[in-house]
Amino acid sequence: MIHAAKLAALGQMSAGINHELNQPLAAIRSYADNGKQFLEKGRLEEAMWNLEQIGELTERMAKIGGQLRMFSRKSSGQMTVVPLHGVIDGALEIVRPSIKKSAAVVEVALHPEHLEVKANNVLLQQVLVNLINNAIQSMETMPEKKITIFAREEGEMVNITITDTGPGISADHLPHIFDPFYTTKKAGQGLGLGLTISDRILHDMNGKISARTTEQGACFSIFLEKA
Repeated sequence: MIHAAKLAALGQMSAGINHELNQPLAAIRSYADNGKQFLEKGRLEEAMWNLEQIGELTERMAKIGGQLRMFSRKSSGQMTVVPLHGVIDGALEIVRPSIKKSAAVVEVALHPEHLEVKANNVLLQQVLVNLINNAIQSMETMPEKKITIFAREEGEMVNITITDTGPGISADHLPHIFDPFYTTKKAGQGLGLGLTISDRILHDMNGKISARTTEQGACFSIFLEKA
């Protein structure tokens, strides 16, 4: 179920990912054509600039592909020491097309900056991708679209909160959001398994997840053991 949910998430994001890759591909073609013309005219400085742009674009595409490969592979479930900033950055890289399309703003703050947790990197990334995608969908009709990811130490645990500026979770829905197949999303946006699987993943990593509605919107709190 965990692996199927990851592939379903990739399927939902495929249009945005395709757009994100097609743009640099078109730019690479343009830079290559320009560079060839500059070389033929002996304008080496301009040709070099075009080659540098191609290098930056291919590096960007490779980074996207690497994150997708890591996200989609099956995980052994093995626990390791996970740098929190790295796993958050990886999750944001995967959902970047959706963030860009929705025009949402994402703020990340970790205190201290180099927090580490005991977790499985790939599975924790899956949980974060699911929560960020949920936040984006919940803010679809809102004038302000902002996601705040905040993490801090709390004793021997690390508390990671993902807060959005959506409408929040109603009191009627709140007790059921982690139940299998329970969803308030539009048809085609989910099967109601994302939060159930996230809850299971975190439980298996000796962690937990909870949700509440704040003045800003919905807030999900993840607790994991500090490394």
